[in-house]
Amino acid sequence: MRLRLDRIREAAEQRDRLDELLLAFEDGTRVDGSPELVYDFLYRVEDWADVVPRVERVRVTEERPGVQITALDTCVARTGLTVTTEAVRLCFPHAGRIVHKATAPPDLIAAHTGEWSLVPDESGLTVVSAHQALLRQEAIGPVLGEGACPADARLYVREWLGRADQEALGLAGWHAQSPVRRLR
Repeated sequence: MRLRLDRIREAAEQRDRLDELLLAFEDGTRVDGSPELVYDFLYRVEDWADVVPRVERVRVTEERPGVQITALDTCVARTGLTVTTEAVRLCFPHAGRIVHKATAPPDLIAAHTGEWSLVPDESGLTVVSAHQALLRQEAIGPVLGEGACPADARLYVREWLGRADQEALGLAGWHAQSPVRRLR
């Protein structure tokens, strides 16, 4: 509870800079394949260490169907360092949505939420990944180097999350389009 109050206080103290520290974006990818198979790939995050190159290790707890507590160890391309992120994921298979909230985001990010959405239409499927993040001002210099500013941090986080999404979405598309299921 104390940590949450400290985070609220920090955000309130930076209210005049929030526009610089807030980041929201979405990316979409067309997939010629089954929405059920795309959703299956995104849902089975515990398998990502075997198929997503940047993911080194995954731990998932799902005590109730559709409520996943995850911890992912991923390699950050720019630095080569391993970063652990923890999140809660709420999965809605009939709506084609998975929403997530980081409970332990990386140092540069104070808060992070996102969503995977499957949007079918008459010609196929678009998979949309959306993110909203609040950057941590005091981490910009230590993470990106002295002289880095919020604009640099926004670009870094945008590229990092966007690259990770495109990689996962590309693999989800491959999973949905592949006529042969992989054997483990």
